[in-house]
Amino acid sequence: MFDVETQSELFNEYVSDGVVSQIRALSKMFDQIKKDWKQVTVSGEFATQKLMMGASQSSRASSTSQYPTPAESDVGKTTVYIKRAQMFTIKFDGLALEAAEMNGTPISPIEFEKKGIWQTISNDMSRQLVGDGSGRICQANGAGVATQTLVIDSPNYASLKKFFRAKRIIDIYTAGGVKEVDSIEIESVDSHTQLTLKSPVSWSNNSWIYNEDVYTGAEGCGLGEMMGIGGIMSEDDPPAPNASAGLQGLLVANFPEWTSHVFDNGGVGRDLVEDLITEMLDDVEDYSQVEVLLTTKEIRRVWLSLLQSYKSLPNQKVFWGGWSGLPFYYDGREIPLVTEKFIPDGCIKAISNDNLIMHVLNPKIVTWEKGDAQNILQKVAGKNEFQAEGHIFSNLATDHRKSFGDLRDINGP
Repeated sequence: MFDVETQSELFNEYVSDGVVSQIRALSKMFDQIKKDWKQVTVSGEFATQKLMMGASQSSRASSTSQYPTPAESDVGKTTVYIKRAQMFTIKFDGLALEAAEMNGTPISPIEFEKKGIWQTISNDMSRQLVGDGSGRICQANGAGVATQTLVIDSPNYASLKKFFRAKRIIDIYTAGGVKEVDSIEIESVDSHTQLTLKSPVSWSNNSWIYNEDVYTGAEGCGLGEMMGIGGIMSEDDPPAPNASAGLQGLLVANFPEWTSHVFDNGGVGRDLVEDLITEMLDDVEDYSQVEVLLTTKEIRRVWLSLLQSYKSLPNQKVFWGGWSGLPFYYDGREIPLVTEKFIPDGCIKAISNDNLIMHVLNPKIVTWEKGDAQNILQKVAGKNEFQAEGHIFSNLATDHRKSFGDLRDINGP
């Protein structure tokens, strides 16, 4: 079997790049967000990031030669805790490994396992990057007593099927953080708002559903999910576990400028018109140029119908990196309106790439675990198979919260 040095070279130089390219091919957010490892501290527990809370006021037009009193700008340094964003296992067939060793060819994971893992990792990375950092996926719609039928709902999504698959394992906690259900497997996804669990369990109304082993009561290194744009694009502090310290350790109450631009309608749906998007961009572009408008497939269809009324070439494509979208015309520019799977219903989110940074521990993003004798490949008991365990340690942060806009409460088609 491959020696330790050969395994390390294969995984770090080839397999890691393959994993990252596959995730990028499926996750638009992961593909486009800048990755940075230079600001991570030596201990690896957190990254440090400077940001400006307010500009210096030490300037003016003057009728005298008197300079204004010095006044420093509000520049802060925030702490971004590193999270276990992804941990995964890939299996390799023993015959493929032995053939690869003899012929010097690349090793291949078991094909179905590989495809399933790429899709699962990409979906979960996308979900986290769009989320609010709490790890909450949805709520129980009604209490359950010794039952397998779990009815769920969410203030952000009408359909929750995109979050769950059979065999996914979940935990259920009360709003106060008391665990009610520990590591229960989903037997089937019956509808957009109903799951069947593997065995009968009980829970309270409005309890929260998490992926297994994600919940944490406190913000810290390795605890909970990474922050997403749902927590950044807000006028408030993110929900627990970040609420007590605020986003990146800054509370809105203490730093009122530490907010994003939110344009909602009090939860009441409204039809999309061009001026709603323009109004949001007018405010955001005072601080940074918007590269993309992320939205749902339903809103995209609404905008396409409006384009057919406005323009003679409604099918023209514009691009965000390698991702195509419909154009939104603003100040002589075409800003791509691109769909993203986990954007909440009725939302359009204005993104400035330069002000989003995904802090990672490893410049190659993926790190491979080393087991017995420093081998990456570990034998599966009783089988001619080997497995490798990898992880991505990261967190998302921003240096300027006002460089983003969130347009909400838009009606679908």
